Amino acid sequence: MKPMVLIIAAAMALAALVSPVSPAYAEPYGSGWYGEIQAVYERDDNISRTYKRDKVSDNVAYISIGGGYSRKHGDRAQLILSAYLAQSKHDEYDALDSMALSLGADYTFQLNTDYNVSWYKIKLQATHFKFKDSDPREGVQLEADLSFNKRLTLAATGRIGYRIKDYVFVGKSGAEEANDAAFDTSSQEIYLGADYQFRTQATFFAEYVFRHGDILSTVAGLVPWWRRNYDARTPDRAFEKPCTAPCVASYAYRTRGNTNLVTLGFGFPFRKVNIDVTASHYKSKGDNSETYKDTFYKVGLLWNF
Repeated sequence: MKPMVLIIAAAMALAALVSPVSPAYAEPYGSGWYGEIQAVYERDDNISRTYKRDKVSDNVAYISIGGGYSRKHGDRAQLILSAYLAQSKHDEYDALDSMALSLGADYTFQLNTDYNVSWYKIKLQATHFKFKDSDPREGVQLEADLSFNKRLTLAATGRIGYRIKDYVFVGKSGAEEANDAAFDTSSQEIYLGADYQFRTQATFFAEYVFRHGDILSTVAGLVPWWRRNYDARTPDRAFEKPCTAPCVASYAYRTRGNTNLVTLGFGFPFRKVNIDVTASHYKSKGDNSETYKDTFYKVGLLWNF
């Protein structure tokens, strides 16, 4: 089955499971156990994160299932512990199909209980990735996130945050780590965002991210010697298509640089299923003065139970 067919089937299944008299919105707040099923369909117009001449696109479907335990501490704090198992499926570049296991902790607190009070969130997460046919990419993504949130009006909230990410290898030999070094990445970012909820419970959201850190890009062939301003290079066969000799090999290059990312989206509840549509665009520029752009679109379904 194609990814889009899988997503449509998932949507129908989720809708069928929801009672017509159920609340329109379900969130894991309060104390107790909760579960989630999520399905996402994405169109990525530069999945190799590369320059225009090597640019390739793909459609990707994701499905995840998980949940956790939420514990309120009085009226001012809440701790959520969670675990998720996710699978991705690519239309074209199936070497990138993956399974991921994610463990997280999310702590939210506020200084008082006023309606317009500010609140703070601390989030820690570790995700282990296993790929179908791209061993150099396998590893664990470590992430820490601190954000300040505030209600701006009766319908709008805003946030500013700082996030760090570090992708590390687990269980690889020294030789494997040296060979796969291009995928050993880290970054830090600052983000600004806002949400506006309409009376219908539909929500418009926007976010801007400035990221400084490692930029990963896959290109066909070796970079000429006069442009070799990169930190690491790893053979990357995930984007190589069957060919007859002579074949051009692809390589993943890692360099430091800056990325600007803008995301706009719209979400709404349908019974207990929350549906959102987002569009994102970013531009990266490395210390080697090379730039690349990417635009991707997502349709997501989320069911809390």
